[in-house]
Amino acid sequence: MGENIITTGGSYGWLIHRGKTVDALIEQIESGENKTIEPIYAYEALIRNSNDIGDSYVEIDLKNQMVYVYINGQLKAQTETVTGNLTKSHDTPTGVYPINYKERDAVLKGEGYASPVKYWMPFNKHIGLHDADWRTSFGGDIYKKQGSNGCINLPPSITKTIFDLVYPGMPVIVH
Repeated sequence: MGENIITTGGSYGWLIHRGKTVDALIEQIESGENKTIEPIYAYEALIRNSNDIGDSYVEIDLKNQMVYVYINGQLKAQTETVTGNLTKSHDTPTGVYPINYKERDAVLKGEGYASPVKYWMPFNKHIGLHDADWRTSFGGDIYKKQGSNGCINLPPSITKTIFDLVYPGMPVIVH
């Protein structure tokens, strides 16, 4: 905590929809009315200032295999995790993403597997945080050879706490 980290990638932030914004500008110019218009965004962050992440976010530390959840700047949950399997090139992608949605009792499906989970919190297409009751340990170097398909595997004992803390749109910082 308190350390600056640099990560690239992700889909969190502000993105102006160029076509719709240009159309709105043309319409405004043609109307002859003098007023300021707001750009039209393809997606928006939760906060609009120099720090659009704010002080409520999930941090996933790949090197140390840890997950931290901060609410209003206060650490509310932390746990060891297992992330993407490096040996099989299922690395968990770095970047900043929004939580897309939350779902109870989901079935995660992929090539050769279907895994039921009690808590599913996707943030990057098919990658997300979820309980992993099939694992007996978390943290350390497990992810290097026996990691996930890119997801953030959480101990069942803390997953509900994390599920209750996070919300759609909440930033997830993966580094």
